[in-house]
Amino acid sequence: MTALPLTSLGTILMVLLTFYFSIRVGRMRGKVLAPATSGDPEFEKAFRIHYNTIEQLILFLPMLWLSVGYFGDTVGGALALVWLIGRLMYMSTYQKDPTKRTPGVLLTLAPLAVATVGAIIPLVQMVF
Repeated sequence: MTALPLTSLGTILMVLLTFYFSIRVGRMRGKVLAPATSGDPEFEKAFRIHYNTIEQLILFLPMLWLSVGYFGDTVGGALALVWLIGRLMYMSTYQKDPTKRTPGVLLTLAPLAVATVGAIIPLVQMVF
């Protein structure tokens, strides 16, 4: 059993959300035959939601796990939760109107920024 249950749970939920987005892309593919990624606007939005989430996940996960040593498990779990809420907001708004995606983007970037600071501070403290 991990000593970081909240951060671990958040990580599992982030991966599951990303997997859910990949299933949505597959279901919405319709007449857009692989390997094409354009042709149907609804599919293209689902594809961008999924791809952007992967882009954010690959940035956020290392920073989250590096920062949890500084912040602790409760903050790590909270950062993961905020990231998840941001991604769900992003999906909801982007699918309806991509121009209104900004709140979800910001709610995704905020925990990334906090986690990055939390990952850098211990390194700076060790050097100085």
